[in-house]
Order: sequence, then C-alpha cells, then structure tokens
Amino acid sequence: MPRFSLHLPQHQARLVALAVHYHLSRPGSELDPNTMADYAHGLAEVPEALDAQLDRDDAAVELRPLQVALLATALSSVISELKMYSIFDTMSGDSARPRSTAPGFDERLRALFPQIGGDPGYASQLAEDAVMLRRRLPSPRARELLEEERRAASSAARAAKKRWQFWKR
Repeated sequence: MPRFSLHLPQHQARLVALAVHYHLSRPGSELDPNTMADYAHGLAEVPEALDAQLDRDDAAVELRPLQVALLATALSSVISELKMYSIFDTMSGDSARPRSTAPGFDERLRALFPQIGGDPGYASQLAEDAVMLRRRLPSPRARELLEEERRAASSAARAAKKRWQFWKR
C-alpha cells in the first residue's frame, strides 16, 4: 500500500496534531463503519510519529491513504471548532467552562498555540491556516487508492465464492 510523505512546517504540524487529537477524542472515530472493528492503521498511529517533532522547525510524517482521508475529515471538524472558538470564549467569559464539546480540545489548543490565551480571535487565523493545509493534502489520490482497494477486495471475495453454491449468493 502506498504512503504519502508529508513535510510540514512547525505551525502546520501543530495543526495536524490538534486535528488528530480532536479526531481521537470522539468515541468511535477509529471504528471502520463496514466491519465495526478498529482501523488497522487509523490516526491513532500518528501522535507517536508526530509529537516528538512538534518543537522542531519542521516535521515529516508518512500517512497511508486511509489516514489521509481521516486527517482531511478531522481538519474539517477542527476548522468548524476554531471558527466558533472566539464566540464560545466570549460566552464563557472568565469561567473555566470549556470552549469546545470535544474532551481536552481546549487544553490541547492552548498547549499547541499558547497565543490563543491572550487572543481568542487567533482561532480564526488558525481556521484559515487549517483550510489551506486541508487543501494541500493528497485527499483525491488517497480516496482513489481506497476505492481501488475496496474494489480489489470485493473482486477477491466474489472469486472465492463457489459458483455451484447458488443458494449462498
């Protein structure tokens, strides 16, 4: 299975780390909807490879097609969260009430981007940066490879069926 090599500047690597954290904080996010089993290679593998590189000027990570597709979806979700962040921050005021429904999102956001503490409006800039990053992902090719894999598995399953056992079709 081919892999996609992403070379990210520190800022983008931190956005990926935030998106992966958000994705993993949602229950069932690593379940394959077809088999209801955990993905063999989902985004749960990414923090181990990425977190050690977050303080460097740039980071490199290898992703499988499924991971690229999941990351694109995770970035879309984080973009929505970031767009609403300053509004929720204003509503929360000085209280410790979370600004997100995702467990640990606030803490992870503030750890990765400390400037958000002084300027909640900075979340809008982060949302724009995440949009640009999502556009840069090789999502169309990853989805194409996933579809090819699905078709190959379907063909293999059909070929494995015994033709004379018509009652099992």
